Amino acid sequence: MDLKLLQLLVDLVEAGSLSKVCAARGIAQSALSKQIAGLERDFDAKLFYRTGRGLALTEFGQAIMPRVHSILSEAEALRDEIRAHAGVPRGPVRLAMQTSITQFVVGALFQRVLRDYPQVELRLMEGFSGSIEEWLANGKADVGVLARYGGVHSARTDEALNTADLYLVGAAGDTLTAQPDISFAALANLPLVLPGIPDGLRLMLAETARRFDIPIHAAVEVDSLTAMKEIVAGGSGYTILTRQAVHFELAQKRLQVARIVEPTLTRTLVLSTSVHRPMTLASRAVASLIREIGGGLSQDSS
Repeated sequence: MDLKLLQLLVDLVEAGSLSKVCAARGIAQSALSKQIAGLERDFDAKLFYRTGRGLALTEFGQAIMPRVHSILSEAEALRDEIRAHAGVPRGPVRLAMQTSITQFVVGALFQRVLRDYPQVELRLMEGFSGSIEEWLANGKADVGVLARYGGVHSARTDEALNTADLYLVGAAGDTLTAQPDISFAALANLPLVLPGIPDGLRLMLAETARRFDIPIHAAVEVDSLTAMKEIVAGGSGYTILTRQAVHFELAQKRLQVARIVEPTLTRTLVLSTSVHRPMTLASRAVASLIREIGGGLSQDSS
């Protein structure tokens, strides 16, 4: 069975559209239709329904997709193992990184990879901790850099890089965040702008609120760090981040922060890896570089 055709099947399912796959692969729609027809002849069954919204898998297509994913994953693992035997890190590494620290790590990381491991193909995904955990669990990411809150490491592959305090973030000129420290109790019923559940920050805030009987109010759920900071800078609420995450906005005097105390809340940045497949030589090389760079992020800059 042709692995390229199986990958084509996966691409079609993910895109849901012939035109999108044609554009991505640079081929004519007629040629793509012939490849689909060839697959259906090989399977002796129809794979797709064509609807007004694009392509939809038939019942048969839905039934075989888990096995298709498994075959492709096994083939990729075999390729990685063959490359590893050559002793030179090479091939793709899918890196998922916490949005709030990307700008502080990714530039230096890509430079080091290009210089030291030119045959490694680094592919970056960015998101909040909940998304990164999901990508690591389902094998969409090989290596992840994400936040754990309250000093808790919840995955067996977690490796701590650094720990930073959390701050209440408000707009410039805000009275609450004008003071250096603010108690957790002062967060009661504030309009908070936070990532959606099951993000680790949300879970820690909920647990701390229950423990101290403090009502916490998530006024807006935003799964974009940039949008989160813009909403707060506009005076429409507060958020909770490290100093590092608002480093540039503080310098521009668009935001201000007060450290949360009683209790002090912390974020630990961790390096984590997928257990979906064995670590390749390339993944181990990238992880080693992340340890160097991530471990150098100081508490003061965080």
